[in-house]
Amino acid sequence: SNSRGEGFDPQLLTDGDNHTYWAAENGVTEATLEITLSQPQIFNVVELREYLSLGQRIETVSVEAWLGGSWQKVGNATTVGNHRFIRIPRITTDKLRIQLSAMASPTLSTIALYHRPHDNFLLESPKEFDDRMAWWRDAGFGMFIHWGAYAVPGGVHNGKDVSGAGEWIMSSAHIPVPEYEPYARQFNPQQFDAEEWVRIAKDAGMEYIVITSKHHDGFCLWDSKVTDYDIMDTSPFKRDILKELREACDKAGIKLCFYHSIMDWHHPDAQGKDYGNANPNGPDFASYRENYLKPQLRELIEKYNPHVLWFDGEWIPEWTEEQGKDLYQFVRSLKPDIIINNRVGKGRQGMQGMNREGDDVGDFGTPEQEILDYGSAELDWESCMTMNGSWGFKKSDQNWKSAETLIHNLVDIAAKGGNYLLNVGPMPEGLIPPASVERLAEMGEWMHINAPVVYNSRMWHQYQEGENIRYTSGADGSVYATCLQWPGEVLQLKYVRPLEGSTIELLGYDQPLDWAFDQRNGLSIQLPSELQEPSARPCRYAWAFKMTATYPEVAAAPTFHSSGKMVEKLDIFSEATEFELHSETPGALIYYTLDGSTPTEATIPYTGPAWITVSTQVKAIAVKDGLISSPASSASFQKSRFNNIQLLHPYAEQYNGGGPLGLVDGLSGSTTFSDGHWQGFEGQDFQATIDLGKVQPVQHLKATFLRDIGAWIFAPQWVQFEISADGENYLAIQRFDLPVAQSGDATEVLGFEFKGAAQARYIRVTAKNVGVCPEWHSGAGGKAWVFVDEVVVE
Repeated sequence: SNSRGEGFDPQLLTDGDNHTYWAAENGVTEATLEITLSQPQIFNVVELREYLSLGQRIETVSVEAWLGGSWQKVGNATTVGNHRFIRIPRITTDKLRIQLSAMASPTLSTIALYHRPHDNFLLESPKEFDDRMAWWRDAGFGMFIHWGAYAVPGGVHNGKDVSGAGEWIMSSAHIPVPEYEPYARQFNPQQFDAEEWVRIAKDAGMEYIVITSKHHDGFCLWDSKVTDYDIMDTSPFKRDILKELREACDKAGIKLCFYHSIMDWHHPDAQGKDYGNANPNGPDFASYRENYLKPQLRELIEKYNPHVLWFDGEWIPEWTEEQGKDLYQFVRSLKPDIIINNRVGKGRQGMQGMNREGDDVGDFGTPEQEILDYGSAELDWESCMTMNGSWGFKKSDQNWKSAETLIHNLVDIAAKGGNYLLNVGPMPEGLIPPASVERLAEMGEWMHINAPVVYNSRMWHQYQEGENIRYTSGADGSVYATCLQWPGEVLQLKYVRPLEGSTIELLGYDQPLDWAFDQRNGLSIQLPSELQEPSARPCRYAWAFKMTATYPEVAAAPTFHSSGKMVEKLDIFSEATEFELHSETPGALIYYTLDGSTPTEATIPYTGPAWITVSTQVKAIAVKDGLISSPASSASFQKSRFNNIQLLHPYAEQYNGGGPLGLVDGLSGSTTFSDGHWQGFEGQDFQATIDLGKVQPVQHLKATFLRDIGAWIFAPQWVQFEISADGENYLAIQRFDLPVAQSGDATEVLGFEFKGAAQARYIRVTAKNVGVCPEWHSGAGGKAWVFVDEVVVE
């Protein structure tokens, strides 16, 4: 095709300079470039770079090769942008033709042809991996969108509220395919506005969007040629939602990504159980994988060019790690620079989201509804969380997190080196719920001032100081200390040492702050009196202080130990307990208090193990000459009137409910399984024996359990109370037999009580685990959980 002029000659495409470019004639929207090599070459990748200074124009690309005496199509793509790899079959040729279609005269700055030496994307170098992950790490904050046919019932089926998340209603209410399909036929979101959705995300400070291209119910939000069960053929809406979102995201500079479910309740070869769409020959999962799942993924990549594929549903028994690695290779063969989460394989450790083994497939971990409690990980990670309780729209779910909580989550995750993927569940008419919009707007106001805390940020040497300080470092070398509570008139920091003569500023406040650094006590920042009035502060909820600083030498904060174990935050004892304090700094002196006040060198010096006989909050610091004194560490020691508790099986460490005596700490668990109060037992029965210390009257017993079948937590098959005077001979005094679990069982806290008159020293509580998830459950065959919290003895 003709060029715009001599200054835009196609030879410029191979000059190695991305600032020069070829451009087609003005007014031309279609153009063809033919490449002739001096001799036949082997290659399997075509690389294109668009000249973006003139805007992103190219809409489609078709690649043809001269093979066997004729032109043959070998590859295609939609859009080019900054960088596009087009994978083609391994061919040998001396001629290649690239056909372009654009919204205005197409331009390119680079064309490159090469042969990738191997197709094993799992063997990429660390540098290749880091280059591929760079934009995602810098982004920090994204929007998750769960939307589909399940928005129509909104958690209600046949006039009844259905427990669990809204997007799981087909499974939770056990709706067969013929009965569920009408929801897809009613899905007609006339108020959907892709540009408005993208504006809401961008204004909130989000850099990317992940939307459900297909959730577990199988309904597709794009114009798929592989199935008619999609937005164009089943729904009356007849608009390609993903196409409109891609265009809106490209316009706004937001990266569009797709969630895609591996399992599919609608497809007869993938159901694993009968949802009413009977296959006479039974499910053929391999056929589903090769003839449905992969072709649809090819469609999504070639038509919409997503930046991330976010898989889910990998827990089904039909899926294996080997299939996950094969799918990972397949997806990256179509788009080598795409990023893929770890749910493509089988290595995820439940809701905690990280991989079990170092070679488990996936580019990043996916903690769900929780934040990692440590500040570094071998695997990149992204916490996905809801604003209320459900991912998909649910009419009855009004349990909204506050904007303050969401902002604190964002800061905490950034400080620990992760990304925050925050969910919205749009309504069936196409609008994001007002409560979500309001909270995102508040987050946007905060991000408008404090964006450097999140964007392009990296972990500081210490990510946290005390409960309310989080550190990040910026791309320009600046350090940010973010306070989750207003610090008052003076902010005291230990883990930063400002450069001499440098300034410290509060983001959003245009005056530098007075500060002083003391080799013993660290940094003190003075906050003006005018800022003590909340309305005068530049933002709400969290405040970031920017400085140029180095990492000083700080004494290691003391750790607490009791009965040979480290005490993290809480330890429960019966008559008395002995605690010890240790600092990893050799020769450090330790000072502590027993009344919850902040210790100084004038408070109690630690000389050895100390005894406690009443409930006490202990705080401690470590001090050494030449070092900054440590931040105060704290632990609560709570006295229980029970002598001891013995468990038949250990609880899962991630669900420890406060430790050995956490069952009797007086703190009750909520319907949120990750609230820190529940003890969880995976695949095992719960049995606890409580020693009261002596035989005494017992008139009331109560044990409390959680049921949340969506999280694989089932009510026990039965619960039994037993008593004993000697700890060997037990008498059963009450037993509760529960009905068989059903898909519609609500998420709730279940209490079981004995009231009567008995004499006992030992109380034994047993709860029978259902063992494995039943065959109707999405996790059929997987280990079921029993969650127990408070055991009351009166």
